[in-house]
Amino acid sequence: MKSYTVITSLVFGLTMVFHGLSIALVSGEPERCCAPKQFSSQVSTTTGMLLPSGDKYASYAYYNFSYDYDRAMIGMRGISITFPEKRKSNLWIIENMNEGLIYTIDQDIQVCNKSPMPMKPIHCIPDDATYIHSFTYGYNDKQIIGDTWLVEIDGLANYITFSRDGLCVPLTGNLFLSNPSGVNSLTTTDFVPRIDDPSVFDIPDICRRAVIV
Repeated sequence: MKSYTVITSLVFGLTMVFHGLSIALVSGEPERCCAPKQFSSQVSTTTGMLLPSGDKYASYAYYNFSYDYDRAMIGMRGISITFPEKRKSNLWIIENMNEGLIYTIDQDIQVCNKSPMPMKPIHCIPDDATYIHSFTYGYNDKQIIGDTWLVEIDGLANYITFSRDGLCVPLTGNLFLSNPSGVNSLTTTDFVPRIDDPSVFDIPDICRRAVIV
């Protein structure tokens, strides 16, 4: 389903926070930080949207995720399941911030959709972000403090939680959209400060021939 793959990549691209260079400390707030310039992780997402046609769209997805600030690219491979039909797709998504494009490859049918990136992700917590609250992940002596911030850009409201452990790992994100109406949530696990598979950034030939939709 063409609209399904485009929406999945669009919402996910808006959820992440990996661009920009702004850090300011406000009295009474945690220190603002920047995400690592390179890392890999597992991410899981849930999405619910009301499409302009009036149809409802929902999905659950999990990906092997990699981010490279120097290359200005995000790459991920994984499985997305739509509801209520429970359609499962094996997806490969590449976000190229230099080109301003998102490539979504359905690896089951070898089809690539190319769409414009509506906004670049954020690398650092911006100065105009609003601090919401902090809480602790884990138990006993295995604990990490997470700080939640509200970032608002072009009518989008994104509640993002970063780790306060010196790494500034984006732990969770909750994005609220108004047009079309929808919500997307993301959870990060299995973080490592390196790129596990650089080939995830290699745009395949079928995408070079794709037209922007």
